[in-house]
Amino acid sequence: MVAGISLAAFLPNRGGDADIDELPTAPATEEPVAGEPTEDPDVIVRNFEFADFVIKPDFELYTATISTSKGDIVIELFADIAPNTVNSFVFLAENQYFDGITFHRVVPDFVVQGGDPTGTGTGGPGYQTGDEPNEIRNEAGTIAMAKGRGQPFFGSQFFINLKDNPGLDFDTTAEDRFYPFGRVIEGMEDVVFAIVQGDVIESVTITRTPRPDAPTPEADGEGEGEDAGDGESEESEDEAGEN
Repeated sequence: MVAGISLAAFLPNRGGDADIDELPTAPATEEPVAGEPTEDPDVIVRNFEFADFVIKPDFELYTATISTSKGDIVIELFADIAPNTVNSFVFLAENQYFDGITFHRVVPDFVVQGGDPTGTGTGGPGYQTGDEPNEIRNEAGTIAMAKGRGQPFFGSQFFINLKDNPGLDFDTTAEDRFYPFGRVIEGMEDVVFAIVQGDVIESVTITRTPRPDAPTPEADGEGEGEDAGDGESEESEDEAGEN
């Protein structure tokens, strides 16, 4: 989202192709289409020019713990599939952007939506991130970004699917498609389903775990040792010191 542009979030229908009047989008308009937004005057609205690249998808796995007034939601983030989307989410989380924000729109048996610091459905971070098309279904528990009607980019508003929503999928015949970038792995039944409009996101904590299949720089290190002409005993000592 570009600074100075108001973006309202909309919700899709409950099944089949999405109704354009109810999409979980954030288009350039000041008039929300669905629901009564919940504004929190105590939340500080901050804008950024862009999201610094703060993740290393080749080397790390990421989870996000969304601590809410109803409990914690743990989300596995698909950094290898949607690196730019995950990076923006992680960047905002680590800058405490989501702290104190409400879930401003909840549609039972459909989606819960948050990520707007104004609580009105029109707010965003001041920059845009482009869609990263994938073939992950909008199944119950997946998380995706809200975006503008017909727009291939999004800001900070996200939604969690409460049920399978094929009308949002990559192969829907509707114009707008939504690409999941994560999945709830803890807290779906007892927290997500309990969320109501106005419930607060207290914080979002990112956990980084080394990938077990991450590439290593060992080959480069061995090559440097051979070029230097060091003896085998010195190389062994160096390697032992690194372990």
